[in-house]
Amino acid sequence: MRLFLALLLICGSIALAHGASLDRPKDSQIARNEPCRVRVASARRPKPATLIRMSRRSALYIIRHVHKACRILAGADADRSRSDSIRADLYRSFVRPIYRVHPSVAAASLRPFTPRALHATSQDIGRSTAERLNTEFARLQRDISELGQDAVRQSADEKTAKAELEIFLDATAELAFAGHIAFEAYPDLFAKSLDDVPAQPRTAESDAGFRKAAPPIGSVKLSDAALILIQSFMQEVHRSSRRDQVAVIFWAHDRQSKGPGDVAWSSQGSGWTLGSYEKTQIPPDVIDTVRDVEIVFSAEDPSALAGKTIDATKQKLFVRD
Repeated sequence: MRLFLALLLICGSIALAHGASLDRPKDSQIARNEPCRVRVASARRPKPATLIRMSRRSALYIIRHVHKACRILAGADADRSRSDSIRADLYRSFVRPIYRVHPSVAAASLRPFTPRALHATSQDIGRSTAERLNTEFARLQRDISELGQDAVRQSADEKTAKAELEIFLDATAELAFAGHIAFEAYPDLFAKSLDDVPAQPRTAESDAGFRKAAPPIGSVKLSDAALILIQSFMQEVHRSSRRDQVAVIFWAHDRQSKGPGDVAWSSQGSGWTLGSYEKTQIPPDVIDTVRDVEIVFSAEDPSALAGKTIDATKQKLFVRD
């Protein structure tokens, strides 16, 4: 085992040394097909070279999703200078450093592939690399979200606004898929990322909204199946966040989801949805306790829940008498 680990370290050092002088793919076809590489005028000082420690399979997985994000941004009908700046930032922050360590990934990323999730471990990515990955992807996701929000505000109508929003959601989703390997390898980073998100402050307006949507305390029951589902969900929530959380069941319109291997978003339609809120965000008088579970119920018409039982089947919630 010691010999095997030593060989890994030696091979890793060779890969790093070999790629140290590589700034970009040398092959002209690869360079032409690099969607993140774009010339932009920038007043910011170039970032110093950062040592990337990750397996080749992790590098290829990240590059493919970053490339998809860049292609989406390149085709977006938005502020071109800002979208180009984000693409260039993705190249400087991820593509170029990864190519330095794993030069063969540049050509491999152009080949056809079947997208699928990557289940990474600490053997796939170093701790410091995972932390940097998490920080940089979060920053760039914020930049893309801000660009998308501006595009939506400038849209001529609701249909155009929805189309614009979906484009930028796609781009941020690709970065989320790319960055997920850091959370897979180091689950505590996921908890930290959640805790780093600023809590929404309670306001008189938000309190009024919660109270308006809440049925009378004690008027909603939970079936055994729903209770098990909620308890399991909240166990995961508590493992993922150090903040005090409370379960919430609410009615959601047009629910959509997308995985790393999905080409498009899949729609689950409208339905009852399980989530959580920080306790500090909710007025205490709307927090119910049902079978020892602290929970908030929320509906556009609270009478739709009053006197009813929330049940579950196949991980889905429904309301019955």
